[in-house]
Amino acid sequence: MINYDYRTILQFISENSPKGLELLYLRYGKPFYSFALERWKFSEDEATEIVYKTLETLVLKLPNYEFGSQALFDGFLFKVFINFLKQKYRETRKRQLPQLEFFDLEQEFELPSNVQNALNRQSFSEYYSSDKLESPAMKILKTSLEQLEQMDRDILLLRAQNYSYEEIAGMLGIENKQLKVRHHRAKQKLINLLNEANI
Repeated sequence: MINYDYRTILQFISENSPKGLELLYLRYGKPFYSFALERWKFSEDEATEIVYKTLETLVLKLPNYEFGSQALFDGFLFKVFINFLKQKYRETRKRQLPQLEFFDLEQEFELPSNVQNALNRQSFSEYYSSDKLESPAMKILKTSLEQLEQMDRDILLLRAQNYSYEEIAGMLGIENKQLKVRHHRAKQKLINLLNEANI
């Protein structure tokens, strides 16, 4: 049986072997498909289309990159997949984004009501689904998020979708033991930026 690790997949892709695409599908096709169905509420046909577009694009892109670990490889694939999800959503504009849980406010710490309002589920969902942010609160949230490092934004988004720290570490290539601390720091940075904006 052929090993599915990233080096094997890259080897087949670099040799222009159809086995590369086959292994990508076997390892990532089902989880990507389920994610598109369950988290983004796409139809079965739409989810299938997104998965195939993602994998076909990866076959073309992957030979141009080097990966030092399985975690970095998985994280790269996930980011490409997310881009296709967003692209498809923008094309259709027929559904709301899945309900995203941003902060666990009750368990972690109490936030001022103005910050809670800016970080509510609806505004965070709208930020990631819309190119046109019309309300003042949404513009402030967008500006504040853009001041964070890309990695911090990714962590906040993935935690908002209820991924565990272990899953996020695998996707983004971060050591799990450092991730929780970075997540808390990213939240605090965003809260400070929102407070400075006097939302």
